[in-house]
Amino acid sequence: MKKQLFSYTLFCSLLIGSSGALGQKSYALGIAGGAVIPVGRLGDTQKTGYNATATLAIGVSDLPIGVRFDGIYNNLSHKNTTTPGATPSSDLRVTAVLANLVFAFPGNSAKAYILAGGGLYNSKANVAGAKSQNNFGVNGGLGATFGVGPFATFLESRYHSISRSDSKGGVFQFVPITLGVMF
Repeated sequence: MKKQLFSYTLFCSLLIGSSGALGQKSYALGIAGGAVIPVGRLGDTQKTGYNATATLAIGVSDLPIGVRFDGIYNNLSHKNTTTPGATPSSDLRVTAVLANLVFAFPGNSAKAYILAGGGLYNSKANVAGAKSQNNFGVNGGLGATFGVGPFATFLESRYHSISRSDSKGGVFQFVPITLGVMF
């Protein structure tokens, strides 16, 4: 009986103690889109394309550090080859699921932030018979949020580097520039 009473008391005190902390936590859902620019060797075969992002941001209102989970979709257009006998390149699709740490600088209606993280990237050329590849990669960048009523708009740029073996095309690097809204 004493064990049950102790367990019940411990459970209730944890519940009461954590309810205040849960009230301070905040989250936001967001969507964004923009341009994606290939860099490095990827820039030799692909040209600027478009991106889309879905975001879940989690943080505590009193702390400048938070966590953000992103699902991204990028489509990089092919460059037309004019060299006779050269193999034409194709559009490249890169999707990813990412986890990032976010550090927000102080501000009222506008805040700058830095984010960095990594995740699993999936890439596939838009060619018949091409297979998709899963690789780990990292990203980091800068952004700013601007309060607009109950929403927050954000503008950010991130550098993505996907680790791939040379036999599978080498490292992919690209920089999306996105404009989005969080609610």
